[in-house]
Amino acid sequence: MPVSAVTIDLGVIDDRWAVDADQRPSGLPRGWGLLGVLALLLSLVSAVPVPERPREVTRQPLRSGEFHLAGGALFVLESHKTPSPVQAFDASDGESRWTYTPPGLSTLSYVSAAGDLVVLSPDLCRSGVTGTTVALDLRTGWERWRSTGVPVRTAPGVPGTVVLRSLWSDGCTALAAGAPTGGTLRWLAIDGAGRTLWEAAVESGTRVAVDGAEAGAGWAALLDRRGTVSVVDFATGERAATGVTAGPEDLVEAAGDLLVVVSATTLAAYDRRAGFAARWTVPLPVERTDHFAVRPCARALCVVSRRTAVLDPATGAPLWMVQGRPPLTPVPGGLLSGAGASLLDPATGTALADRSDWAVLGVAGPRLLLGRVSGVSGDDTTLLAWSTGGEPAPFATVDDVIGGCELEGGYVACRTPDDDVVLFRLPAR
Repeated sequence: MPVSAVTIDLGVIDDRWAVDADQRPSGLPRGWGLLGVLALLLSLVSAVPVPERPREVTRQPLRSGEFHLAGGALFVLESHKTPSPVQAFDASDGESRWTYTPPGLSTLSYVSAAGDLVVLSPDLCRSGVTGTTVALDLRTGWERWRSTGVPVRTAPGVPGTVVLRSLWSDGCTALAAGAPTGGTLRWLAIDGAGRTLWEAAVESGTRVAVDGAEAGAGWAALLDRRGTVSVVDFATGERAATGVTAGPEDLVEAAGDLLVVVSATTLAAYDRRAGFAARWTVPLPVERTDHFAVRPCARALCVVSRRTAVLDPATGAPLWMVQGRPPLTPVPGGLLSGAGASLLDPATGTALADRSDWAVLGVAGPRLLLGRVSGVSGDDTTLLAWSTGGEPAPFATVDDVIGGCELEGGYVACRTPDDDVVLFRLPAR
């Protein structure tokens, strides 16, 4: 018996579709042709895994306070209160671990964690006093030690917590401006049991610059009244001479492996890794102001004033310049994050991609987490994407507007317009 051919025409869909779809190859019961096609489609769809959405772990009211994600926990600080209660939530399930309220009139704004220790500290400039730092057991919230002063954000490998004790005005303004200190300044390193590992004192009238490396400070540069430049190593507390001298009105800056002396007309760089041998001297690329700073910017060196000049750290040669003090932040791939989520080549300042409609939510290892809000007011969502320097790769949406995020491991905590903090677990891939 001759076998007739079956033709499915998808060009025109009308009332005949109900009849045409029911035509079957010879030998099959009526209706099984369509079911076979559906089964094939389902098998193809099931072969492609559905992207996992971020899972909301917990949502907590901020009450005009602060939050931080550290040590596998979400911390909510009621920093507007005196004293400031702190509540810790387990990042894995959102369950409350503990609540801690400091003694007296202590205010707390910042959190850092290392091992089984969490360190809570004030915002020195907001508190108006020298402040108190407390260290708690990460799991139980029991107090381990308490110290006057504020911690220094140190580089990985620096043992203990380095605490700065100074006059309030020195810690809040003099150090930031490179001005001579009005009183004695003291650093001390404290281990997890509260023991002092080392202590270093700096005399009044010294200009002090703490290392501005992105990963954290490893040392500080000091310019005393006599014009002698020395350094303090935060790993050991040792104070050592550099052989470098400077004028009474000069500034010193600590920028990664470079000691930079700033005069009225020049920048002079000295290599810390080579015993502070002179590396280069160049004309001052921007005017000196009270908010002058020199810091590493990925593979470049940023000189920040009313304008920002980007220099080659090997030669001091100017690479490019931009108005103002943009938040040029190193991101994966040795690039800089500029306005919005734009990525800049540190050697030229060229934008590698126009991503002004994205915002950087955080950095997770070699990837940037980006967010873009869409929808209408009251029904907004945030599209999430990963990027390693190329085009964003969207992977999920969350049913909220989020920003001001912190990332740790596979978790991200973000602020919402409702004055909440929401904690998500991100998909594994």
